[in-house]
Amino acid sequence: MNGRQLLWLLLIGGVAFWLWKSGRVTKDASSPKAPAAGAEAPAAAGSECVSAAEEAARKVQAASAVLLRTPIDPAAFSSASSVAGDAISSAESACGAGGSEKDQKAMEEARGALAEMRTLLSDVGAALSGNGSASEAPKRQETIDTKLAAARAALRG
Repeated sequence: MNGRQLLWLLLIGGVAFWLWKSGRVTKDASSPKAPAAGAEAPAAAGSECVSAAEEAARKVQAASAVLLRTPIDPAAFSSASSVAGDAISSAESACGAGGSEKDQKAMEEARGALAEMRTLLSDVGAALSGNGSASEAPKRQETIDTKLAAARAALRG
């Protein structure tokens, strides 16, 4: 093994170790830790809702990023918008009724963020079709981020 191969091997090993220790890659992917039957934590509903809302926010951001790429591709936006809309719907169904007061507050904030996400997608779609402006997009994105941060804070108590 020459020096170059050894350097690459060490580099790959170091990156793999960093990913493993930072939690970006699970340490034991073969057996995820599932709660015992009937032992689901009451906060699980709130955290599931917030996680789904955060995932939807990432997909909405990806869809709205179509405006930043030139030439603008309406088909790419349509596809990304559809994926984002599905993620929002999924998050809305995850944000049903919470058990504790913390869960209810977190879900209320997450539902507010989801409503803003729908409006943002609508604004961007209208701007791409020439029937509106996406000038409010940065403000809406900031509102989404603020509401999701409030939802996370509500879960922590």
